[in-house]
Amino acid sequence: MSELGIRRIVLTSSQGAGGDWARLNPLVKAFIKMSNIKAGFDDHTGVDEVVRTSDTDWTVARAVALTDKPVSGPLAAEAGTVKPGPRVNRADLDGFLLDAVEQGTWIREAPLVWNAKG
Repeated sequence: MSELGIRRIVLTSSQGAGGDWARLNPLVKAFIKMSNIKAGFDDHTGVDEVVRTSDTDWTVARAVALTDKPVSGPLAAEAGTVKPGPRVNRADLDGFLLDAVEQGTWIREAPLVWNAKG
């Protein structure tokens, strides 16, 4: 990306991928390790490592469980230890990603994103 002059990347990852693994409870970790979704988590973690070591202004939005409901907002996003909600609507997550690009927010951060209501 740097060879082409691209300075900004915003992408979606998953709760628990990369440095967020410690946030998951032990039962969820066991399920992931013993199921076929482990490969997906490994891929998310690999992308996380590549992006974090790049010289770009990156944002990795970690999504909780995705739903297909229409935009409902508001969203909650944080990189700390607050207990997240259980799901995020894809439409709301899309808006979060666009806002991060247009407003230049969450640079070099990996917030967990969820719908604050419902």
